[in-house]
Amino acid sequence: MRIVDTKGQLCPAPLIAAKRALKETAEGDSFVVLTDNRTSFDNLTRFMRDNKAIFSSVEEEGVWKMTITRTSLTSPDKPAEEYCETAVTHFEKGDFIVAVSSDKMGDGDPELGHLLITNFIKALKDLDTLPSKILFYNKGVMLATTDSKVIDQLDDLQKMGVEIHLCATCVNFYNLADKVRVGFISNMFVIAQAMASAGHIIKP
Repeated sequence: MRIVDTKGQLCPAPLIAAKRALKETAEGDSFVVLTDNRTSFDNLTRFMRDNKAIFSSVEEEGVWKMTITRTSLTSPDKPAEEYCETAVTHFEKGDFIVAVSSDKMGDGDPELGHLLITNFIKALKDLDTLPSKILFYNKGVMLATTDSKVIDQLDDLQKMGVEIHLCATCVNFYNLADKVRVGFISNMFVIAQAMASAGHIIKP
């Protein structure tokens, strides 16, 4: 499999290299992009999602490995340079993660539950200490889609450096692959590993 090694490069270089590889890849074939820059990885994620490529990623010792597959819908025509963004500064990240398993908060009235989870996500952005990761699984993945009322807040949190992971099985089960707008798709091992290594887990 082709490997596009962009370690040590800053935006837009990784995006330009990935866009070139995407154009040169046949439908159904895959390639790998390596980057050691979190901002570049986030920008690559948005670029691939907007261009309808299928991708998965894993991070090991500060290097992100993104496996990308070209589909019949992939159209890598958008300017790569437009996806360059710098990280938004904030206070600090704490030794805790947030695990979200539903698009509602609590077991009461559904309308109230939707309102509570919306307010909870909005409140996270204003904390002095941010979570290191937010994990979405089961119906929680619906909060990371285009129609979500908290998509802008999640996008801001990601720019602030919070890692957002979505359960791949859940995204596929609910047929949301084309609607996911923030975060990156993770398998259950990555989610379990994040939970096992966290100092504290918050489950709203």
